[in-house]
Amino acid sequence: MMTETPILKLSPLYAHLRRWGLRLRLVESLSWGPWGGAVGLLLGLLIALAARLWPLLLSRQVLDLAGLSMLAGLAVGLAIAWLRPRRPLHLARTFDRRLGLAERLATAVEIGTGRLQAVPVMARVQLADTLDIARHTDHRALLPLRVSRPALIALLVLMAGLVTLLWLPNPQEDVLLQRAAVRAAIEEQIEDLEAIKEEVAQAEGLTEEERKALLKALEEAIAGLEEGGATPEEAVAALSEAEQALAKLQDPGAAKVQAGLERAAEGMEDSALTEEIAEALARGDYQAAAEALAKYGTEEGQNLTDEEALELARELAEAAEALAEADPELAEKLAEAAEAIESGDISEAAEAIQEAAAKMSEAGERVGRQEAVEGVLAELQEGREGIAQAGGMPGQGGAQGQQAGSGQQTQPGHSEDAGSGAPYDEDYDPDRIGEEGVGVDVGREGGEGVTIGDVSVPAPDGGSTSVPYRDVYADYSEQAGAALEGSYIPLGMKQYVRDYFSSLEP
Repeated sequence: MMTETPILKLSPLYAHLRRWGLRLRLVESLSWGPWGGAVGLLLGLLIALAARLWPLLLSRQVLDLAGLSMLAGLAVGLAIAWLRPRRPLHLARTFDRRLGLAERLATAVEIGTGRLQAVPVMARVQLADTLDIARHTDHRALLPLRVSRPALIALLVLMAGLVTLLWLPNPQEDVLLQRAAVRAAIEEQIEDLEAIKEEVAQAEGLTEEERKALLKALEEAIAGLEEGGATPEEAVAALSEAEQALAKLQDPGAAKVQAGLERAAEGMEDSALTEEIAEALARGDYQAAAEALAKYGTEEGQNLTDEEALELARELAEAAEALAEADPELAEKLAEAAEAIESGDISEAAEAIQEAAAKMSEAGERVGRQEAVEGVLAELQEGREGIAQAGGMPGQGGAQGQQAGSGQQTQPGHSEDAGSGAPYDEDYDPDRIGEEGVGVDVGREGGEGVTIGDVSVPAPDGGSTSVPYRDVYADYSEQAGAALEGSYIPLGMKQYVRDYFSSLEP
C-alpha cells in the first residue's frame, strides 16, 4: 500500500522560477515589443496609403498618427510580455523546455503540490536533484537578451515604406489645405459679420426699417456660413444673396452729397467764422457741422460785426454754390441765409440758417446711412471674394476670368499698352518719348521752342519741372488701393477696377 506523498517545501525552487521568470519576460520583451511596434507601423502605413487615395489627413498628421500607432503597438507587445500571468507549473514546463532540464522542474512542482503521487524518499531525492541542477544552470547564457531580427527587419522595411509615402507629393494635401483655408475664411467672415452686427445695432442715422433690413441680411448670411459642412459655393452664395439684398438700400445720390459737402468744407476752411464747420465736415462729423452752423442762427450770429456778417454771407454763398448740384435743397437754404444776411434781415437770416443747419444734418444722416450700407456691402464682398479665392472657385476673378475664358493671358506688370492693347517692345522705356525709343527735343530753357507740324511750341519757363510717372504712381496706387478696399463696388465689378489700376503700373 503506497503511503501519502508529503507536501515538499518548494520555496527554494520557486525562488529560481521567479528569477528565471523575470529573465524570460526581458527576453520576450525584446521580441513582443518590436513585433507590436511593427504591427502599429503597418497600421500607420495603411493610413498613409489611404491618405493618398482620399483627402483624409495631411502628411504631418499621418506621421504623428503612425508614430502613435507604433508606440501603441510597442506598448501592447510589452504589456503582453510583462502583464501576462504565469503560474509556477507553467514556468516550470517552459524552463524545462528552454533549458533542457528533462521535465525535472515540472515533476518537482507536481510532486510538491500533490498533483503527482510519489513515495517520500523519492520525492525528496527528486527535489534535491532538481535544486542542484537549478543552482548549476546558467539561465542568462541559455536565455540571451537579443532583439528579434525578423521583427527588426519588418520595422525597418515598414519605416522605409512610410518615409517614402510621406516624401512623395500627395495631391490630396492640396484638397485638405484648400478645405482648411475655406474653413478659416468662413470663420473669419463670421467673426467680422458679428462685429458689424453690433456696429449696425448701435449706428446712428439709420431708420428702424433700414436697421432691421441690415441686421436681417447679416443674420441670414451668418446662418448660411454657420451651416455644418458648408461648401465654398454655398458660403459664397449666402454672402451674395445678402449682398444683393442690401444693394437695394443704396442711395445713389449720397456719394454726390458727400462730395459736395467736402467741396463746401474746402471753401469754408479759409475763414475763422466757418473754420469749425469746415473741420467738422472734413472729418465726417456732419452733426457737429450742423450745430456749428446753427449757432449763427442764434444770438451769436446777431453779435457779428458788419464785416463779419458779410464774410459769413460770402462763405455761405460759396458753400451753396458748391452744393448746388449735390444737394439743391441745402444749397437753396444756404443761399437764402446769405441773401438775408446781406440784406440785413436778421430774423429771416436766423430762420434760414436754422433751416440750413437742419438740412445739413439730414444730408449728414443720408451720407452716414450710405456709409453704413456700403461698409456692410464692402465687408460682404471682401468675405465672398476671400472665401472664393480660398476655395479656388472659378469665375470669381472678374476680368481675369474673362481672359482665362478667351484664352488670352498677360504677363505680370505693365506688359502691354493700356490704350492700344499692343505689347511693348523689350526695349520699351516709359521715361523716353517716341515709338522707337528715340529722344524727342521738346525745347529747353532759353531756347526758342520747337515746331510740331504747323504749330510752334514755346520753350518751357525756367525753373519748372515735371515729376516722372514712376515717382507719382506709388502714391496714386496707394490711394486707389485704399479707396478700392474701403468702399463698395457693385457685385463682380471690383476685379475690373483692380485690373484697370494694374494696367497703369509702370
